[in-house]
Amino acid sequence: MNPLQQAYYQLTLGAPVRENHALEHATIVLLSRRFPDVRFSGISFASGFFVFGEVPTAAIRPAAEQALARLRGGEPEMAIHERCGTNLAVAGMLTGFSAMLVARLRKPYNSFNNIMLATTASIVAARPLGLLVQRYVTTRTPASNFRIGEIKRTTLLGAPAHFVSTDHPVVHVVSSAS
Repeated sequence: MNPLQQAYYQLTLGAPVRENHALEHATIVLLSRRFPDVRFSGISFASGFFVFGEVPTAAIRPAAEQALARLRGGEPEMAIHERCGTNLAVAGMLTGFSAMLVARLRKPYNSFNNIMLATTASIVAARPLGLLVQRYVTTRTPASNFRIGEIKRTTLLGAPAHFVSTDHPVVHVVSSAS
């Protein structure tokens, strides 16, 4: 996939990114159960996803394959993760928006206390809203012809990582049409 296609899918939250995001979460859930002392994180792209954490490369594929089967087999909730960056993004946007909104109100409603109350309420509301955004916007159960490809171990910014490449049918449709 060329960089322009990658950027397009990333910016539009296209199916490849959403499906890889779901698989990334489910894979990390399964790896976390097997390696409870390892702190995992990840990031998804249209061509695959990174799993950050010090684990053997041989452990990644079985976890990803099991995660894919479970996502497709009636456990789509595995795609939703409490510590996802989507939750942080929702919290940041809600908090910023509420602070700006209250600050623009006329006196006495634009007081510091009201701004603090509005931002605190936003943070509380962001948790369930972030989970909903994950469920309906940033993740999606992978299609039946979605496949896990090569897994490569690497180091990014000094942290051990594995890149799990994926083969997505939508990417091929766009590529062959070009």
